[in-house]
This record gives sequence, structure tokens and C-alpha cells, in this order.
Amino acid sequence: MKEIKTGNGGAGIVGFVEYMYTKFNEIRGTDYNFVWIKSDTEETINGMINATLDIGWPYGIDRVCNAYNKNKNNWIEPIYIFRDHFILAGPKTNSASLPIVGGDHPHISNNEVYAIFKTISKGQNGTKFFTRNDKSATNILEREIFKCAIGRYPDVDDDKEWYVQIKDEHIYPQTALEISNKNDYYTLSDRGIWTWATPEIKSNLRIFCEGGDENPNDILLNPCLAVVRNDSPQEALEFFNWLREEGQNFIEEYKQYGENLYSKAPGDNFYPCKGK
Repeated sequence: MKEIKTGNGGAGIVGFVEYMYTKFNEIRGTDYNFVWIKSDTEETINGMINATLDIGWPYGIDRVCNAYNKNKNNWIEPIYIFRDHFILAGPKTNSASLPIVGGDHPHISNNEVYAIFKTISKGQNGTKFFTRNDKSATNILEREIFKCAIGRYPDVDDDKEWYVQIKDEHIYPQTALEISNKNDYYTLSDRGIWTWATPEIKSNLRIFCEGGDENPNDILLNPCLAVVRNDSPQEALEFFNWLREEGQNFIEEYKQYGENLYSKAPGDNFYPCKGK
């Protein structure tokens, strides 16, 4: 039976991709051979362009819509399938002296997010920010936030003292948390990975802020879209359509340690590329 390759990063790592295609087979009474391929957003988009993936779950509305507009002859219009939420994690010692926001899901305004990233960029008291520097959705967003905060994109060569990466190694989000935990770095991650991570991976870290669902322009909101090609296998096309229909009923059922990882797509915005 042909493998139907589904490309995604964080949601695959935490088991959510497998959960969703297992639910699909269960509900539909099918036995399609879906497999998850670990791929960040850059790799997922390239996999769809190069036809090495059958269905992709990349992140970021503007980024996915830009890719769709370049491939309209070959791709079906992307759909919004769920919302993850970026988090700023950092050392409990809080070397940057960032403000502490109460609650389990500390949410602040976009302007406040820019202000705390600007504070991190000062590098005071040995403060360092860890970047994956890999063109993933996380890396692209962190750079955009820093640009808004300090007027330029940070660079790992120019800003060694506070903006650091592991050279010559492709880092996925769970490893970025482990490295940050070990070295007292601040880093941008996402609620899905943070919730899934074992206590040992994040024992020295805390969340300083995270995205919410109320404001569609929340800088820390992390939308996931689904992409298929016109020539993707029928199984992938059926799964794609199911994700915006019956599949939405299962998005918020998936939990780790009793906590939701994701929110379902906003009900009036299944096709976010319209007009872009």
C-alpha cells in the first residue's frame, strides 16, 4: 500500500499528526497508510513543491499564502486547520529581568512582546537568546520580532554575545528547549512542544509570555495550514478535506498531561489566502 507522506514539525513530534490521521481512518473506516515526515515549515513547503510530500502542514499564513500564490497552478487553496501558540521561554533566574505575568498562559500585547525582546537584545547580565537559525516558522518569527524591537534582524555572526546557535546542526524545537534549559538561554518555542516536553527538558525554564486566540493579529499566534497539490494522491485529498470538516471536532481533544496543545481553526477563516 502506498505511503501517504504528511510533512510537519512540532505537531508531528508531539504525536498530533499521527493522532489525526488515525482518527481519520477510524471515522472513515479506511486503512490508508499515512506516515509522518519530520519537516519544519521551510522543509514542508519545499517538499510540497518538489513532490516529496503528499500533504503538508506548514505554519504562518503569510508565508504559506506566498508559497501558494507561486504554485497556484499545482496546489489546491490551503486551509487553516489549527492554532498553536508561540511562547517565549527563558531561565527561571531571569537574567534579563523581564516582567513576570501571572497565570498559566501569560498573554501580553504585541507592543509588550517587542519591548521584552528589545530588553533581551541588550544582553545584560550574560543574557543570551538561542536561535535555531533554520528558516523554520519559529526562526522567521523571532527575527521579525527582533526587527520590530531593535530596528534590524539579528545575526549569529554579528551578535555572538547574546544571539547564539549551535553551528552546523539542524535543530528541531524539542532540542532547542533542551539546549536552552541546559544553558539558561531565552528562546522562542511553542505551547504544543512545551506542553508535551517532559519536566527534565524544561526544569530550569519558565514561560514569560505566549500567544492567545482572541486577536487574529497576535504576533505570537501560530496558525497551521494544510497544503495539497492537484496531483496529490486521493487519500491525501480526502484527509485534507476532512481536516476542515469533521476533523475540527478532534483538534481540542488531543491533550498531554491533561492540557490542550492546540485550538481549532477560527470558524470563519478556513481559507486565509483569499485576497492575499
